[in-house]
Amino acid sequence: MKFLYLAGAILVLGILVVPSAFAKKTVKLAILPFQINASPELAYLNESLPEMLSQKLEELEIPTVNQQELDRIIEDQQVTELDLQTARDLALLSNAQYAVYGSFSQIGESLSLDVRLVEAFGLKETKALFVVKEGLINLLPAIDELAEKISQELLSQEKIAAIKVEGTQILEKDVVLMRLHIQKGDIYDPKEINQEVKRLFELGYFDDVRVKTADTMDGKELTFEVKEKPLIQAIGVVGAKELDEDDIIEVMSSKTGSVLNPKVLVEDMDKIRDLYRKKGFYNAKVSYKLESSELGRARLNITIDEGKKLYIEKIIIQGANQLDPDDIEDELALSTRGMFSWLTGSGVLKEELLDRDAAAIEAYYGNRGFMDAKVGQPEVEYKEDGIYITFKINEGKRYKVGKVTFSGDLIIDEETLFKVCQLDDLVGEEDGYFDRSKLRADIQNLADFYTNYGYAYAEANADLKRNEDNQTFDVNYVMTKGKKVYIRRVKIQGNTKTRDNVIRREMRLTDGNLFSGAKLNRSNVRLTKLDYFETVAIETVPTKEPDQMDLVVKVKEKSTGMISAGAGYSTLDKVFFTASIQERNLFGKGYNTSFSGSFGATTTRYDLTFWNPHYKDSNLGLGAQAYITDVDYDDYYDKKSIGGKVMFGYPLGEYTRLSWNYKLERYTISDLDEDEFDHDEIEEGTFWASAAYVGVTRDTTNRRINPTRGTKNTLSVEYSGGLLQGDDEFIKYIADSSWYHPLFWSTVFHWHGQAGYLMENGDDDIPLFERFYLGGINSVRGYKGRDISPRYDDGSDDKKGGVKEFFTNFEYIFPINKEIGILGLVFFDAGNVWDDDESVDFDLYKSVGAGIRWYSPLGPLRLEYGYGLDEDDDVSGGGRVEFSVGQFF
Repeated sequence: MKFLYLAGAILVLGILVVPSAFAKKTVKLAILPFQINASPELAYLNESLPEMLSQKLEELEIPTVNQQELDRIIEDQQVTELDLQTARDLALLSNAQYAVYGSFSQIGESLSLDVRLVEAFGLKETKALFVVKEGLINLLPAIDELAEKISQELLSQEKIAAIKVEGTQILEKDVVLMRLHIQKGDIYDPKEINQEVKRLFELGYFDDVRVKTADTMDGKELTFEVKEKPLIQAIGVVGAKELDEDDIIEVMSSKTGSVLNPKVLVEDMDKIRDLYRKKGFYNAKVSYKLESSELGRARLNITIDEGKKLYIEKIIIQGANQLDPDDIEDELALSTRGMFSWLTGSGVLKEELLDRDAAAIEAYYGNRGFMDAKVGQPEVEYKEDGIYITFKINEGKRYKVGKVTFSGDLIIDEETLFKVCQLDDLVGEEDGYFDRSKLRADIQNLADFYTNYGYAYAEANADLKRNEDNQTFDVNYVMTKGKKVYIRRVKIQGNTKTRDNVIRREMRLTDGNLFSGAKLNRSNVRLTKLDYFETVAIETVPTKEPDQMDLVVKVKEKSTGMISAGAGYSTLDKVFFTASIQERNLFGKGYNTSFSGSFGATTTRYDLTFWNPHYKDSNLGLGAQAYITDVDYDDYYDKKSIGGKVMFGYPLGEYTRLSWNYKLERYTISDLDEDEFDHDEIEEGTFWASAAYVGVTRDTTNRRINPTRGTKNTLSVEYSGGLLQGDDEFIKYIADSSWYHPLFWSTVFHWHGQAGYLMENGDDDIPLFERFYLGGINSVRGYKGRDISPRYDDGSDDKKGGVKEFFTNFEYIFPINKEIGILGLVFFDAGNVWDDDESVDFDLYKSVGAGIRWYSPLGPLRLEYGYGLDEDDDVSGGGRVEFSVGQFF
């Protein structure tokens, strides 16, 4: 019995679901009056039977014509009898696809419903349907059964039995079939078929699309007949001079061997125009022509009229009444063409920067008190002589800073908080105009300040009060500290080579520490300065406990090994050759090992170095170096050396490091030209040098290569001879300092200075090659290398070297090409060297110049021109181009 009930339920569901699929289509039935063959008291069924049948069909989601509308049509047509043709006519007049008419008969207790299902156009065979029941009480079940038979019959007649494609020669049939929304088994709907034809046309692959239908025993068979557009046999480019033909074809989606698609071609023309626009050809015209051939093939010719290359001729600032338009223009990323445009790319309109520059102008005004300043959409005009860009500004009123106060969760006195802020410094100042950038900086700095006390989720917000009477804004910083947060766990991700301990030892926050924003930032800087990773990101991840968080250190490793070889030219060594192999993260343990060799006109050097910055994961750094050098000093004598060092390092706090080493070297002086250079400080022979070095360095710079902020200061002393024995006896003191400060437009100011002092450490003279000399690319540019030096008193031009030295460099560094890391700079240098019998008078040799720097695969590359401003009998000034590959100072 359970099986019978289940089968019955499935049957009922099937009857209900099938018409539901059909109901989504637009087939409509006209239910015509029934002929009543029964006793007179049942004559009312003539009108009620169609209504009951219509109601049941509507329940099955088969639309029917409104009975009142249908009665009106029958009356207008003066229909008195129903036959097959009349039923079809009434269906068409009522916008129905089918009509139902028939009779109701009662013989004794038996009743029957006999109907005809008529297709309006006469394209399909009329179907006869009937239902027989016992007793008038079963009239409603009889109507239900008849409605179900009608729905099943309609479904079988309108079902799509098969879909075929004809006419494809190039495309696969599946290309058409996969783009059709209809499928086998769907109900046939002419409107939907028309939509499918439209969709196929919109693909752009066909000149013609037609559909044929055929009735089969299983339903409708559809055949899509297509006529394909020609196959692209070849693609040619005509008129391209400034762009390579291959680059143009590469950007196109239309390819040789594909079917021509006008829609895709239009998009291709736009892509080519964009390609020209990026090169400055804003008036370029791009079109195409087809050369048809037999067998449905064609050659596609892209025709280009490049026009004239346009540069930004002028940038117009309209509405700037209270600020200097020239200063505003300096804030823009876009600029007019200049002397170095061939290198920097300036003068070319990059349309994506227009909105950026409009926002930059608004920010510029907002940082100078114009709180309501607005900048309209930039207007670009293309003329024959170039491009004109206009920025229209509505300045509005200018406001100053009123009062600055604090409220909320104050964890420290306001005096300390004022030291964190910048906006309060403008209060009462004559030019104390409101500065949005300082407001944002204050909000960030206050939140960061709270994080240093463990409040990781601290927030700072600003409430601004406008005072129109005196045109000021009062600022109230509202502090929300939240809870103190501790580090639950530090997780490391992304390192496949570098070991976890190498990363963890640079972290200044570990498991269980109280959170500190300063220590988090410092950890990021230390990991970045390792230079093992392309990217370093430390994410704070909340945990279920509100007072705990996890730190996730995500790194992306980069290659730390390098094999290089090359040739170059420097003013000291002329043509030189260099080769090296280096691994800065050996075995993923942070070991640095390298072997290098360089060969030039005056210097040959081989160098093998190993350095472990954390011996056994301690703070002690340990390393060794072995080297062989051969130096020709001014063609007067040669010095050949072989030696080695043992090196140590140890941190003294977060930014300071103590370094010391011991050097033992055996060297030989040979080829001494006594006719040209006859002085007691140098003699031929083989000697030993035994020296110790101690230095303290404090480094707060933000990165190892090309820092933009921070300082690096070193104090060192080198002790040779004396207690350490050896033939060279001297003590050398050197103080070296660099300061980097970021300026506007990603530029940097850099100051570098060095002072040195040499003293004897016994009875022997200080060797000439250990004395101080200046001049050249690493000290005072614009003067020949080692040329700034005291001379002997014998009237010769022989350089003696000094025991006291000082030089300084002032550099303004700016980006030329950020993508490949090319920097430009202008500089001012000054320096001099003094002998032991000369006082330091700071009568310095000065120079000015400019240069280019690039961190190349061979190392830091420098090409600089210096012009010496001073000249005397010993030292020549003038201009000098200098080139080197080596570490920047």
